[in-house]
Amino acid sequence: MRNKTIYVSENDEPLFEEAKQIAGEALSSVIARALREFVSRNKEKSKGMKEISVQIGSHGSEREQRFTGAEVGKWTGFSTDKQWWMSAKIYRTQKNNWAVYLVTLTKASLLTDKNSWKKSGEYLENSHRAELLVAEDPKEFEKKLPETLYQMLSELAQRDEKPIEYLDI
Repeated sequence: MRNKTIYVSENDEPLFEEAKQIAGEALSSVIARALREFVSRNKEKSKGMKEISVQIGSHGSEREQRFTGAEVGKWTGFSTDKQWWMSAKIYRTQKNNWAVYLVTLTKASLLTDKNSWKKSGEYLENSHRAELLVAEDPKEFEKKLPETLYQMLSELAQRDEKPIEYLDI
């Protein structure tokens, strides 16, 4: 086995000691595992991953959130209760999570019954709101997404490659 010398600043020494204690193994194993993960994540960027920026919150009080990922699908449709018209973008993140950017656009009555919509004054309400949902497993989204969107996400997950598993053997 070859020796490699790593110079550690005084400020980073406690971090190295803590990592060694947590791992309960040689520090070289911890460093090698961290480097494998680092290389894997950065390879993902070269596979079409980029910085994604989304605006979440209600109209007028949005805030920006950013992450690294790749868009793998788009959806538009009604909420499960057919009350809202929505859109979504589905992403795979650099940490191999699923991210769904879900936007509630307007009341469904705008599309299904315009006369009722005008009479009720619903057009005066600004119901636009957006959220970013993140999960490791698509099953975690089952109760949080409209049925048709969840079905689409499940199909995408079945086609997706399995995450890399690093074995220290």
